[in-house]
Amino acid sequence: MTLRLFVSEGSRWCRLHHLPFALFVLTLIAVALGGAVRINDAGESCPDWPQCFGTWGFDISEEDQGIWYNDTGEYDSDGSAKRYTTGDIFLEWIHRFVTGILLGPLCILQWYLAFKRKEKMPSVHKASIAALVLVIVQGAMGMLTVRYDNIAWSVAAHLILAQALALALLWAWIRWMDAEGILPNWMKLQRKSAIQMRPRLYDLTLSTLVVLVLGAFVSSMEGQNGACSVGSLDAWPLCNGDLFAFAHNMHFVHRFAVVIVGGWLLWNLRGLERGTVRRMLHACIGLYILNLLLGGVYVLTATSGFIEILSLFHLLIASASFLCIGFAALLARNAALAPTLTEEE
Repeated sequence: MTLRLFVSEGSRWCRLHHLPFALFVLTLIAVALGGAVRINDAGESCPDWPQCFGTWGFDISEEDQGIWYNDTGEYDSDGSAKRYTTGDIFLEWIHRFVTGILLGPLCILQWYLAFKRKEKMPSVHKASIAALVLVIVQGAMGMLTVRYDNIAWSVAAHLILAQALALALLWAWIRWMDAEGILPNWMKLQRKSAIQMRPRLYDLTLSTLVVLVLGAFVSSMEGQNGACSVGSLDAWPLCNGDLFAFAHNMHFVHRFAVVIVGGWLLWNLRGLERGTVRRMLHACIGLYILNLLLGGVYVLTATSGFIEILSLFHLLIASASFLCIGFAALLARNAALAPTLTEEE
């Protein structure tokens, strides 16, 4: 009865247009936790899925870990003697908890609420379906990531799906507010300029995603973090003392893409009118340049080993830069499609 009152159309408590944004924030938390798992080398700290060493908890002693390994015959990729601390296991466990116990069910709730309003908000309903499908696929990819011992392609796919989920939730948020007539003025763009800018913003979104994914390959492929050497100017901005070092070096390919896409971002500032999109692009470029310098610091300070917290910040700032331009692209899409969407809703 209480739930029915809460979600009923006439209830003053049914202002649920910020639910997609709350789920977007939860997705970012999941990305941060996933990055923390990686930098702590805890990706295999729960070697089975969805359980963790055959249990639903995280406080698993080294002795119990050894028993599980011996019983199953499935040993860690670092060797049969590898054991994890409770902290390592907790990182992977809380990452799964946030995605599987919180984000997944809440995406189901969002779909249900959007389904109840699909006649009035069909685009929100479609976005909620996309988010729900992405959460399910993300869970399956998480299982594959564990099964294949964090192989590079699965880590990259896991990150791509997370970014796609974030964009789907932002789109649901924009459309939900627009359908209720409460879209903030700063999110409203002129339709003519939005139509002109939309292809360019789509291209920039895809370009920054490519850089993000290449970074994921560098971080997850063995030996690639230090493939250009470390600790001197021969390592950064040069690569092993050379300006060009493409051969068998994913690290340099990532750097090359960073420079090309950075130039493309700056080039696209020209002729852009003042307003929300220009401000979002400024934010994207600012974060992008900051992250470029952070990548340099990560390599230059690695004389006695990498400072892995810098790697986590590198991931989060890269995601923020991508989402800034992605959000601008969604605002342009909303403005460009406004007449069609209005007829639907």
